[in-house]
Amino acid sequence: MMANWVPAQTTCGPNSGRILDTARGILIGLRRCRSDAAFDELHSAALRHRVPVFAMAWALVHLAGDGEKTSSFTDAQSAARREWGPLFTESAAVMS
Repeated sequence: MMANWVPAQTTCGPNSGRILDTARGILIGLRRCRSDAAFDELHSAALRHRVPVFAMAWALVHLAGDGEKTSSFTDAQSAARREWGPLFTESAAVMS
């Protein structure tokens, strides 16, 4: 995926399913949970932070990639860092 890629929209679009699936896969890998539990976590986090679930999914995918902040979807990026940032720190420590 390109580092500067930003979704054209945060609602149902041609890539929304792919982004949701990727975000769910990230949570499955980090949490070692089932697919439905990962989606529930993603959805709950979006509700808790009052951002669209697609924006939250994109922010999680971005965080798992390079994690660099962009000027788009700043609320979702901040929420993703608060929700899952420590998981990436923990998994990096385990791998080193």
